[in-house]
Amino acid sequence: MKLYKLLLSLTFFITFSVTYSQNGLENLLSSGLEDANRFMNSYTEPGSEALIYSLSNGWYNSAKVKGLGGFEISFIAGVSQIQDKNTRFTLNENDYDFLRFASGPSEQEVGTLFGQNSPDINMNILEGNQTIGSISLPQGLGSENIEYIPNLIIQGSVGLPFSTELKLRFLPEIETKDVTSQFYGAGLQHEFTNWIPGLKLLPIAFSGFVGYNSFEGEYKFSEQSTLISGTNQSISTDIDSWHYAILVSTKLPIINFYGSIGGVSGSAVTRLKGEYNINTGVSEIQGDTLIDPLRLDASVSGYRATLGTKLSLAFFRLNIDYSFQEFNSLNVGISFGI
Repeated sequence: MKLYKLLLSLTFFITFSVTYSQNGLENLLSSGLEDANRFMNSYTEPGSEALIYSLSNGWYNSAKVKGLGGFEISFIAGVSQIQDKNTRFTLNENDYDFLRFASGPSEQEVGTLFGQNSPDINMNILEGNQTIGSISLPQGLGSENIEYIPNLIIQGSVGLPFSTELKLRFLPEIETKDVTSQFYGAGLQHEFTNWIPGLKLLPIAFSGFVGYNSFEGEYKFSEQSTLISGTNQSISTDIDSWHYAILVSTKLPIINFYGSIGGVSGSAVTRLKGEYNINTGVSEIQGDTLIDPLRLDASVSGYRATLGTKLSLAFFRLNIDYSFQEFNSLNVGISFGI
C-alpha cells in the first residue's frame, strides 16, 4: 500500500501541500490563470510523462504465447530512472504576463517536479510597475533525494485461439475520504512464428503486442489541508497509455531470453477542480472566485526497446528486464500458471 501511495503522491504532487504554503498557492493563482497554468504545465510535465512510460512497463516476458486455456498470474514491480534533463526547465519571464524573477537574469533554469532549486528561487508578481506579491518556486522530489519512480502491477494472462494471448492488469482500487483511484489495462499478443515455414522448428518465437492502460484518480482536499477558502476543492488526473511492440524470444526449457522494440504513446490531464476565493492578485481576477482554475496537459510519443531473461520452474516463473526509453526502467516479475 505504501508503494502505491507513493505512485499516487507523484500523480497528485501538484496538490501543493507538499511544496507550497497557503500564501504560496494563493500568490500563484493571484498571478493570473495564464501564468499559473503555464508554469505548472512546465513544472509537472516530466512527472506526467514518466507515469505514462511507467504504466507501460512489464507487459510481457516471452514472445511465445500460451496455448488455448493456459493462464498465468503475474506480480510485476519496477522502478524508472529520473534523468538529469527531467529535473529542470528553462523559465523565461518574458513568456509570462505578471511573473518576474526577484533577482538574476530574465531566463533561468528552475526545478521541475523531479528537481529542486538550491538556493531557493523567488519570483515577484508585478502589475505595471507595482509588486503585488511574491512566490518561492516549489521544490521537487530532488530535494528528498528521490531518483526513481516505483511501479507495482498485478496482471493475468490467458491463451486464446489462433496463437493469441489476452492480458489484463490492474491495481487494487483505492477509495477513502480523500482519495479515489482506479487503474486497469488490457493487451493482446499474437504469435506469428508459424507464419514462416520452418521457423517453428527453431528454438525462437516471434510475436506482436499492443496494450492499453488507463489510470483515473482524484485527491480531495480535506478540511485540514485546504489551502485556499472555497468549496469542493480537489485534484483529478486521467492517464491513457499505449504500448506497441515486436517481440522475439528463445524457446528453451528452463532459462530463456527475450527482447522487444516498439513505441509508447499516451496523454495525461490533471485538473485543479472546485472553487477558490482569491482575495488579492492582478486586477483581472482580484476578488474573484475561480472555478476549476488549472488544467495541466502532457502527451508522449516515443520509442522503447527491452531486453530480459526468464527462469521457468514447473508452475513458477521469475523474469527480469530492462527497458531503454525516455525514462529507463528495471522490472522484476513473479508469475504462477500453466
